[in-house]
Amino acid sequence: MSSGPAGTPQYIRGVPHALPEGEHILWQGAPEASAIATHVFHWRFIAAYFVVMLAVWIVGTEYAVSSQAFLAGLLVRVSLSSLVLGIVFVLARVVARTSWYAITSQRLVLRLGMVFEMSINVPFTILESAGVGVFKDGTGQVVVKIAKPSRLAYIALWPHCRFRSINQPQPVLRGLSDPQGVGMLLADAVAAAAESTTSVPKAAPRPSTSEPHFAPQPV
Repeated sequence: MSSGPAGTPQYIRGVPHALPEGEHILWQGAPEASAIATHVFHWRFIAAYFVVMLAVWIVGTEYAVSSQAFLAGLLVRVSLSSLVLGIVFVLARVVARTSWYAITSQRLVLRLGMVFEMSINVPFTILESAGVGVFKDGTGQVVVKIAKPSRLAYIALWPHCRFRSINQPQPVLRGLSDPQGVGMLLADAVAAAAESTTSVPKAAPRPSTSEPHFAPQPV
């Protein structure tokens, strides 16, 4: 198992097993709930939709503005809109609280699961490329592409994956407060692991450890 500075085993938060000997944690952290609500569940678009629908109803209704029927209808619509938005924010908080990302010297680890917890290990040897995306509010994400024929389950990754990458799911570290820093750290870790592997001769064939290409990712 891997040991820290004081000789104690190193654990990724939420993972019961210590890291193997020689492997160490470089970074770990959780997504921000506010970023998840904004950029994954798009609460602003949902709120704008309800505002438009409410305005259409107000303009088109046959009830007088001061009537009880109008006030009752308005109350129902505002309440339902608030309920939906509340669910969105609660879901974002649940996703943030049940998610944990970690980068070690050998792999990327995603501990996920709103219902059933699981740890998804992505060794650097199967990484093909990665990209960093930054939003206007400063938060962002790191998108990772897995080299074929390796493949992860879309349902296990959701919502920590690109929504349009169903056939070949791409893991996404979402809601990062410092996406560029995390992306650079991942790139450096992959390069260091590739250099370490290629510098040590082995008798048996091993997977390719070529450094993946890291580039800006559209958001």
